[in-house]
Amino acid sequence: MERHHQIFIEQTPTAIAMLDTNMVYLAVSKRWIKDFVFEDEDIVGRSHYDIFPEIGDDWKEKNQLCLKGAIDICDEAPFYRKDGSIQWIYWDVRPWYNAEGEIGGLLMHTGDITEQKERELEKKRAESILNDTSEIARISTWEINLSTQELLWNKMAYEIYEVADDFRPTVDAALEFFKYDEDRQAAKVAIQNAIDYGSAVDMDVEMLTAKGNSIWAKITGKVESLSGVPTRFYGILQDVSNIRLTEQRLNRAYTELEAIFNSKSTAIITTDKDGIINRFNKGAEKLLGYTADEIVGLEKPDIYLLKEERDKFENDITLLFRGDSFIADAQYNYRNENINDTRQWTFRRKDGSMFSTLTSITAINSSEGINDGFISVVTDISKIKDVKNELRKKNDLLNFAERLSLIGHWQWNTVLDRVQWSENLYTIFELEESVTELQFDTYFNFVHPEDKDLVAEYFKKSANDKKFYSFIHKIITVNGVVKTIHLVGKAIANKKGEIFEMFGTCQDVTESKEEELKLIRAKEELEIVAQKLAYQNKQLADFTHITSHNLRAPVANLNSLMEIYKLSDDDEERLDIFSKFDTVIDRLTLTLNTLIEALKTKISDAQEELESVDLNEIFEDTIQTLSGSILTSGAVIKGDFRELSTITYNRIYMDSIFLNLIGNAIKYKAKDRAPEIIVKSKVKNGRNIITFKDNGLGIDLERHGHKLFGLNKVFHRHPDAKGVGLFLTKTQVEAMGGTITATSEVNVGTTFTIIF
Repeated sequence: MERHHQIFIEQTPTAIAMLDTNMVYLAVSKRWIKDFVFEDEDIVGRSHYDIFPEIGDDWKEKNQLCLKGAIDICDEAPFYRKDGSIQWIYWDVRPWYNAEGEIGGLLMHTGDITEQKERELEKKRAESILNDTSEIARISTWEINLSTQELLWNKMAYEIYEVADDFRPTVDAALEFFKYDEDRQAAKVAIQNAIDYGSAVDMDVEMLTAKGNSIWAKITGKVESLSGVPTRFYGILQDVSNIRLTEQRLNRAYTELEAIFNSKSTAIITTDKDGIINRFNKGAEKLLGYTADEIVGLEKPDIYLLKEERDKFENDITLLFRGDSFIADAQYNYRNENINDTRQWTFRRKDGSMFSTLTSITAINSSEGINDGFISVVTDISKIKDVKNELRKKNDLLNFAERLSLIGHWQWNTVLDRVQWSENLYTIFELEESVTELQFDTYFNFVHPEDKDLVAEYFKKSANDKKFYSFIHKIITVNGVVKTIHLVGKAIANKKGEIFEMFGTCQDVTESKEEELKLIRAKEELEIVAQKLAYQNKQLADFTHITSHNLRAPVANLNSLMEIYKLSDDDEERLDIFSKFDTVIDRLTLTLNTLIEALKTKISDAQEELESVDLNEIFEDTIQTLSGSILTSGAVIKGDFRELSTITYNRIYMDSIFLNLIGNAIKYKAKDRAPEIIVKSKVKNGRNIITFKDNGLGIDLERHGHKLFGLNKVFHRHPDAKGVGLFLTKTQVEAMGGTITATSEVNVGTTFTIIF
């Protein structure tokens, strides 16, 4: 009888196993062997627990209960196999009885439902992803029963329309949310055409929600028919307000960029990959005397450049990117380098006349590093050069006048106790010019012992009254000669009324006092003119750098975000990246607006553009502007402005300083670690200080320290290294009377310290 049962079980098409009371197999069906993958093993006569060592104590306890008469049934459960796989099964385990009515063992009926369970789990995952996507992209579904005209919405539709959960939508009620009647009528026609002809609906409309908020929505739908009869009209509705707003901002940014390009106050010229001029704005027409029709698509920049200057530019760029040891290579094309160069050029007008310019040339390269052309921003500095030449002549005359009249000039930073003397002042004190480390005590040690108290009292009075008082006293020179000198100067105080600088003149009035004092007044007037002209020249250069350099960072950031967006296959990530375009475009718009205002404003003293600058705000703006670079580099950037959160400063300069120093820290990151950047402000000894610390490549200061802040000086072979950022930062800091220094260790990091 048992053999009969064994034969019956073996031939059963379902998974069945027969075991004795010791859990030893008496018979198994072929399906059982297949489901549990035992085709190559002989199971009969072996222990159930030897065959399945992965069976736990909880299942063993259930087996023992069944051997006592219990029945164990389970619809589905995971079975964790010893090879790490998961097998979903159902089972029915119950005892079998012998002829005497005693329990002879267990009958196990199982089924492998792994494939079915995986399909269910995959369906749930897909539904979860769909729901998450709908939440992120603000996509809702809708359905109209064409028999009953009943309209059904999902949860997202209630959020988009901003209606209560108990709102019961109808077709007419949904159309009432349309802002304009013509859209409402167009929607009715589209619905009817879909029902009559099976055409799809696809339209963008502006709507007013239940709370009165204006939104843009994209509506798509189609009709489902049964036996040729339309039964269901369904589709999706997506809130595309942010997309519309982004498009509007992009259009506005493009319009503003065009406004800058079409400005007559700055010449902008662009070329294509073949060097042919393809953009020639009104400023270029005014500057060079050609019309755009005479130039665009027809000429190369050679028409207004001098060959010797062009050849020098090509050689300089080649040496910059290929080094001194570069040997001419016919295959090398300097145009494919990521060029950003600012220098003086001599241009030739249509009428043949020559004039000097300060021109910034920036390469327009593709993502593959192939040249697509150049953009040049040109400023006419011919008048400035004339002024500089005149200033040089006046300076020579001033030096001559100093020697003739025995006058020298001096400058004293009272905070750092650093003193500078003119050449003739060394002569008056009979001191060698090789002595460059000058301090107040350097001068005070020359004061005649009889006048030391007098001199100390005058400087104390000047410090208290915030005003320099001219006075006369005696000195003893290096060679022991007693001279009488006349000091005239000015004291400069900060907003807190603290003197941080004094400067002025020193005249040897030992022989002739009155005539030389007339000369003092002339010298003061000349220095005022010289300082004003020099500052205006510097401001013109600053503006050219800011225009060409600071526009580049947000545009490059947009390109970075776009590249990430294109490379991403994850919809959620793409949507997150897309949302950052708003912030970057806002920042680009702010930069463009700032430059437009700068174009309208005459060159003025940077000190006249002071305002209260929020360092937290500057920091956040910089982070948003560099968000693309931050994403790609994985940079961690922290700002600590608790001790000093606001500072009276030129906002354009502060924006530029943060952008350059943080941008450089990301650009020159170490290869083996993500950038970590800490920006911190503090007040020390009455001075406002900000530090920028990173863990990047570092700079060999022993080798490069002397040219760290030089124009076009680079210290790493990075494709984006231009040698402009640090030069511009130092220029802006010093224009506001501050200093910037750096400490660095190669492959450890760099710290820049700005003392305002």
